[in-house]
Amino acid sequence: MIRTKDVLNCLPLVASILGDRYGVQVRIGGKDACTDGKIIYLPALPMDCEPEVLALAKGFCDHEAAHIRHTDFSVLKVANLDPITFNLFNCLEDWRVEKKLSAIFPGCRQNLNWLIRRFFVEKAEPRAGDDSPALAVMEYVLLTVRSWDVDEVNIPRRLSAEIIVQNFRGLKEALDGVLVKVRIHCPDTATTIGYARQLANCIRKWKPELQATRKGGTSATSDNSSEKQRRSQVDCATQPGQTDLSDCVSQSLQKESRNKRALLAELFKADAHALPQNLGEALATQLTLQQENSSTSHLSVAIEGFRQVLPLSEEHRNNALRASSALRTRLQGLLQAQTRQICHIGRKGTLHPRSLYKLHVGNSRVFQSLSEQTGLNTAVHILLDVSGSMAGAPITLAKQACYAIAKALAGIKGVNPAVTAFPATTAPNSVVSLVRHGQAVSENFEIGASGGTPLAAALWWIMQTMLPLKENRKIILIIADGTSDNPQASKDALAMALKLGFEVYGLGIRDESIASLLPRTSQTIKELPDLAPVMFGLLQRVLLEGGRNG
Repeated sequence: MIRTKDVLNCLPLVASILGDRYGVQVRIGGKDACTDGKIIYLPALPMDCEPEVLALAKGFCDHEAAHIRHTDFSVLKVANLDPITFNLFNCLEDWRVEKKLSAIFPGCRQNLNWLIRRFFVEKAEPRAGDDSPALAVMEYVLLTVRSWDVDEVNIPRRLSAEIIVQNFRGLKEALDGVLVKVRIHCPDTATTIGYARQLANCIRKWKPELQATRKGGTSATSDNSSEKQRRSQVDCATQPGQTDLSDCVSQSLQKESRNKRALLAELFKADAHALPQNLGEALATQLTLQQENSSTSHLSVAIEGFRQVLPLSEEHRNNALRASSALRTRLQGLLQAQTRQICHIGRKGTLHPRSLYKLHVGNSRVFQSLSEQTGLNTAVHILLDVSGSMAGAPITLAKQACYAIAKALAGIKGVNPAVTAFPATTAPNSVVSLVRHGQAVSENFEIGASGGTPLAAALWWIMQTMLPLKENRKIILIIADGTSDNPQASKDALAMALKLGFEVYGLGIRDESIASLLPRTSQTIKELPDLAPVMFGLLQRVLLEGGRNG
């Protein structure tokens, strides 16, 4: 049996579960964490993920799935937002779509709040002294929105608010006026875009209001303070030829105001990377760094692709059917011998003569009922290696053996077979499905051999595929010559499969190298007539004796 706690600690299976739950695709491999609006991509992370990395990956899936489900990317594309407005849009849209996802899947709210607390409170980077105060404006919007779900975010939010009040008097109130409307009513992406544009206009059009200056007095501005006026007066006093102090102060404050407006204007010329990161960007950065900094084996999950597959030739099909018939006959005969009736003694049923003595002591359990035990409730997934090393005689033998085994298993009640070949021609880490679980076994097994041997990636894909099946036992049968592009990654994937509760067996094709991966649970055949006795010996223990491998 596959244990839930082991699945929850296994990134590829958790990612698959989340993808199925949210109705999106999640792919693991490559170097970056990102989404294209349809598929969530996680980098090839280390096999031995720390719990925090696993939590980040799950959080990234939650966050990006919220966008895929609830962001209208066609509307966003047409909007063609500049970097500042897009950054503001992301702040608002992140909150909106996460709120919608949490309403459907309440469990992800706790995960998202943990991420908000981690990135915007606990591990928030302090502002550098030379940072432009204009960046505080962007931070204020981001932190305000995030404080709506996590109250602790108000601590750094207040610091950003103080910087805005000191440098851009009146701007905070303008931003708050828009943000309060966002919180009250923000039903869709188009509305979010409209609010983002309003926020951008507040920043773009901000200017201090200078009041009239009196002769011999001081000028009052919307951001006046005695300290600023004192500095202005001192500066004026040190300028030769300056006769009107009030004019000097006014000019100085006007210059300072122009400088501040210039700082805000510079925001609209800034590169997107210079702006504060939203949650999705922060998660992507952390996951990508984990991939780059790890020296341990990384995991990638194959994607489903295409490879030309035709019906077997009549000769190959007939040869395979003869081997399949011999194998099925042996297995069915053994099944009939193993299927037995178990007698249960109780208070109802037919009389059980050998229990009548119990009546002497007042025990009325002297009746029998019979139940039949077959012992089969098993999904078997055959993984066929069609890499370049299998070209020639090996692939001819392998495809016939694969077809024969699939046909034999399909004829056994309680066994649910499937067949997958790897690699597909679509990409290096790819597979092609020949028979899916629950489908009838067709004759389409005529397949060529070329490409690499991404066994580890294919195994992860098989485990993801088999996880939702209702069968209690899940068996993977690898048909290969035993070589692999990455032997260590393959061994790691096999070790995790066994830990999770899968049973893995191997059939070597004219090569005993399969024993290096599965030393105790593999056999090798040289010719097709070897198939029935070899597979009978392997499957006898697997299917009928409940054999486990390790």
